[in-house]
Amino acid sequence: MKKSYIWSLPTRVFHFLFALFILIAFLTDDDKLLNYHAIAGYSIFILLVFRVYWGYFGPKYSLFKDFPANKNEAKEFLKNIFDDKQKYIGHNPLASYVMIAMLIVTFIVIVTGILAYGIQDGKGIASFLNDSFFKKIKLFKEIHEFSANFLIFLIVAHLAGIAVDRLLHKKHETLNSIATGYKMTQEDESIKLSFLQKLFAIFIFIAFIAFLIFNIYKPNNALVASKFEPIDYKTQNISFVNECGSCHTLYPTKFIA
Repeated sequence: MKKSYIWSLPTRVFHFLFALFILIAFLTDDDKLLNYHAIAGYSIFILLVFRVYWGYFGPKYSLFKDFPANKNEAKEFLKNIFDDKQKYIGHNPLASYVMIAMLIVTFIVIVTGILAYGIQDGKGIASFLNDSFFKKIKLFKEIHEFSANFLIFLIVAHLAGIAVDRLLHKKHETLNSIATGYKMTQEDESIKLSFLQKLFAIFIFIAFIAFLIFNIYKPNNALVASKFEPIDYKTQNISFVNECGSCHTLYPTKFIA
């Protein structure tokens, strides 16, 4: 057995950040934390752009064309799942299906989230839709919530697959490879990154960090800003605030003297 470098550093960093920000997105799925929820979604979108590029122009085993996602391969894999011999160096057929599904569903979650955020809350880059007939439509919000729940299912399936592989094929060190990048193989199957691949990975990483810093220093930017102007009722109607403000501040009347 040989130790082969299968997962490059950019691939592993993506995997970690993708998992981290999906977790943040779920933890901030609350009306009071919607701004943070939206920023997490935009951050995931940047990571998604990287992964799609990496799937076409990245190193072997990260390429979509290297995914054995077809029915015959899946049948053969299930038939020989207890076989100790390793046929798939990168993703196995079932992992390939789950991985592709996760990328597609994540994209749907992000797009519908942006639309729901703009239509229902009048915030973000789609806030202009709050003025249209769309504002009474809850379809995008429902799709967003359904897709997010389906993404949870896919994540659980992904984790279950890792656990099964750990149980049946421990010597291949698949779980360890998520952190180290190395798997045990029959022959040396190591990959190397080209200069352009390294350059693109560095560029996306810098852009990702810059995006986070920008949102820290300017939290009310166009990505999350509300189209509605805040109303200071105390300035506009001091009499109302003094007389009835404890119960009706959000619904002042213009007829109080």
